[in-house]
Amino acid sequence: MRAQQELGLHFMRHVWQSNSTNPAFVQDNQLTIGLPGVYSAIAIDGPSYNQIVVEQDGKKVVDIDKLIGYLQTQNTIRNDLGIPSLSLGFKLNNLYLTVGHAVRYSAFLKYPKTLPQLVWQGNAQFIGQTVDIGNEVDFAGYHELTAGLAFKLGKVTLGANAKYLSGIAGVATDQDHHSASLYTDPDIYQITLNGDYILHSAGTVDYTQFEDVEVNFDYAKLTAQKLFGKNNGMALDLGIRAELGKFDLAASVLDLGKITWDEDVTTYTATQAYTYDGLDFSGALTGDDVEFGDALDTLEAIFQVQESSGSYETKLTRRIYASASYQLTEQLTLSGLFYNENYRDEPFSSFAASANFQPFDKLNVGLTYAFKQPDSYNNVGLNLALAFGPVQVFGVTDNLFSLINPGDAKNYSARVGASVAIK
Repeated sequence: MRAQQELGLHFMRHVWQSNSTNPAFVQDNQLTIGLPGVYSAIAIDGPSYNQIVVEQDGKKVVDIDKLIGYLQTQNTIRNDLGIPSLSLGFKLNNLYLTVGHAVRYSAFLKYPKTLPQLVWQGNAQFIGQTVDIGNEVDFAGYHELTAGLAFKLGKVTLGANAKYLSGIAGVATDQDHHSASLYTDPDIYQITLNGDYILHSAGTVDYTQFEDVEVNFDYAKLTAQKLFGKNNGMALDLGIRAELGKFDLAASVLDLGKITWDEDVTTYTATQAYTYDGLDFSGALTGDDVEFGDALDTLEAIFQVQESSGSYETKLTRRIYASASYQLTEQLTLSGLFYNENYRDEPFSSFAASANFQPFDKLNVGLTYAFKQPDSYNNVGLNLALAFGPVQVFGVTDNLFSLINPGDAKNYSARVGASVAIK
């Protein structure tokens, strides 16, 4: 699984929004106003768009068989979306105060290749085999209200952000219970479904019966209705920065916290073995009809999902940044970065190098190159910041080639934003 890190923004110390990667990154202005912006990142395993989309009868459609052919044993899809609305930074001598709000969404799906094989191509290819059909799901959307404090003591700045989190909607499989398998007997073709599967939903999944499931995870639900709801939590960011002449050293740990979902929570549990013997075709020999609806009724009778209420938790993705920069000339700064994140108790790391060039005071351009665990080498990024009087606009991507040729890409990221500085 590719980590969903944001690397290029960390090198942009001259941009107000870099504070989101280290709370010790503060701007030397009396007042800074962060304007609305957006950040989005997508990472997928398996095929790219151009590898699976074909043209039929003048229309572009997905070739499912080709898609399955490109899949790995385990596959993941991740999407992170952040929408900062407004933020403020105040300077009081050596003390810096920050406040801000953002809406954040994250989506994660991990599934085996055998699951779409079974759904699309049937179980004939798996006669006599136990097939893995378990999957992991973790979707969450929440408001994030931040209050930060940074203190500059000589050449060292210490910073901390406290975050109040208010959940909008969520759904997640239990980290210890997300397995399922299917076995087809080679002699009598009896099907056995084994499950150890628990799914938590906060106003997202509506399960009526096994063939009637509705999922309502609305990315457009950006209202203030649940700004202070019952699904809430806390998180903490910590950071340090040392400015030692031409050297600039920094480290931070972010998103130490979780959301507890209490409102409109339903837990669906399937932890039994279910056996289906198949249709009885003997009636056809005497002229009677064979109703395939009977098969659905039988499956519904044996496949009983238990529902319960309660609460569950979503841990935020803990992130670590450690970087060093060296000002080679007045216009050119070279930097290196180590990044690590822990997502659902799995660690992932990246290494990045950057060169930032500032030809004059109002313009800064940077290039980055990153290796992302486990085997992603082609990550070339670009960042640009331009000031018009007190207004600064910027854009940054860690995957420049993905923006140029999105049809062949599997990894996308981009952020745009703006701020107003009052000296």
